Amino acid sequence: MAFEDRLAASFRGVKFELDIVNGTSGRRAIAHSYPKRESGYAEDNGAVFKQEKIEGKIVGSDYVSRLQTLLVALNQSGPGELVHPWFGVIQIQIGNVSHKLDLKEDGVATFSFDAYNAGESLFPNATIDTSESVKAAAEEARAASQAAFSRSVLSYKKATTEAAGLGDMFDQALQDFDEFTRSIPSLPSELKQWTNRLTNLKYSVGNLLAKPGDLAREGMGLLEDVKGVVTDPIQALSVYDNVRNRWDGMRAELTVRGGLGRSIVASDGFASGVQTVSDFDTLAAQGNNISAFNSLLLEGSLIEKADALASSNFNVNTDINTIDSLTGVGRQAVVTGSQLTTIGNDLASNLATAAEAAVERGDSSTWRTFRALRIAVLEDTRIRAQQLPNLSTTRPNVTMPVALLAWQQTGDTENRASVIRRNGISNPSFIPAGQTVELING
Repeated sequence: MAFEDRLAASFRGVKFELDIVNGTSGRRAIAHSYPKRESGYAEDNGAVFKQEKIEGKIVGSDYVSRLQTLLVALNQSGPGELVHPWFGVIQIQIGNVSHKLDLKEDGVATFSFDAYNAGESLFPNATIDTSESVKAAAEEARAASQAAFSRSVLSYKKATTEAAGLGDMFDQALQDFDEFTRSIPSLPSELKQWTNRLTNLKYSVGNLLAKPGDLAREGMGLLEDVKGVVTDPIQALSVYDNVRNRWDGMRAELTVRGGLGRSIVASDGFASGVQTVSDFDTLAAQGNNISAFNSLLLEGSLIEKADALASSNFNVNTDINTIDSLTGVGRQAVVTGSQLTTIGNDLASNLATAAEAAVERGDSSTWRTFRALRIAVLEDTRIRAQQLPNLSTTRPNVTMPVALLAWQQTGDTENRASVIRRNGISNPSFIPAGQTVELING
C-alpha cells in the first residue's frame, strides 16, 4: 500500500503519528508426542487471541497537550475505535500503555500501547440500555452536523447575505415542517407550543443569518421536538421520512434560484426561475449554502428519526392490532419484530450513506459520529426486536370459523377478535378457503 493511501492513525478520534505495529495471531496448537514413538500430532485448540503492540509519537509545539489528550482516550474504560493505517476501522480493548518524554529531544513524545481485539464477552455482567446509547450517539451526531454546517457557511464571506438564499431555504423548510406535522395525531397543548416556536423562528430568521450555528440549532431543534408533539414518538417517523423525501433533490436550489411557487415574482419583469444574481462571490456562496443546507436537513432527519425510534415504547400486547399502518388517529399499533428490524436496517443504510458523504467532503467528525449512531441503531433494534411479537401468515385449505383458526395457530380461541381486527375480515364468523391471514404471535 502506498504511503499516501494509508489512513491517518487515531484512537477515539485523537490522531497520532504511528511508527511501528507488531501483531500476533495464528492458532493455539498443542503438540502431542509420546515416548518410544517416532511420530506425534498437533492439536488445533482454537485461534490465538489477536493483539498488537502499537508504537508511535507526537510531534509539534503542542506535543505535551496532545499527549495528555491521547492518554485520556487510552485510559478510558471499555473498547474504543482505532483507525488503523493498514487495516481500517476496528474495535479494540486497550492494555498496557507507556509513554516517554526526553529532555534531550524537545517537541517529541513517544508512546506505546497494547491493543486487543475487543470481541464479545461470553458472560456479560451488565445490560446496556441500547435506547440511551442511541440517544447519546444522536446527540453527538447532531452537534457534529450543525458544527459542520456553520463552518461551511462561514467559509464564504457573502454566505449570510440575503442574496445568498440561506434565509429562503430555512423559511421553506419551516413551512414544510408545519405542513407535515399537521397531518399526524398530536397533543393539542404541545402542538400549540411547537407552532408558536415555529412562528417566532420564521420572524427571527433574518436576524439569525449572521449566526448560522444558532440558526441551525433553532431550526433542527424544531425538527427534533416533533416527536414531543405526537401521541407516540413512532408516529413522528413519517414526518422525518417526508422531510427527507421532499428535500432529497433540487428543492433547495429551486428555493434559492427560482422555480418554486414562492419564488415567482411577476412585477420585476423577470421570468420565473431565471437567476437574477450575477456577482461571482454571491453565486459561489449560494452554491455552498445549498449544499450545506441539504446536508444539514437530510442528516438532521436521519438523526431525529433514530432518536424518535429510540424514544418509542413499543406495545407488546398482542390483543391490540392495526390493519393498514403503524400510525393513525385513534389507533394503537403493534410493531412486530420483523417490522422493527426492517425500519432499523433501512435507517442504518441511510446513515451509512450519510457517513460516506461526510468522508467525501472531508468531514471526519460527522463521519465518526454517524458511524457510531449507525452501530447503536442496529444494536438497539436487534435487541428490542427480540422482545416484540412476531408476524406469521397462514392460508386455510377449507372454510373454517375464525375461533378455530385462532385456536389452531395460537392455542387460544380468545385471540379470535385480534385476528378479525388485524385482517379486516368481512364475515367475522368464517374465513374463506385460500384467504391469507396474518397473525401476531407473542
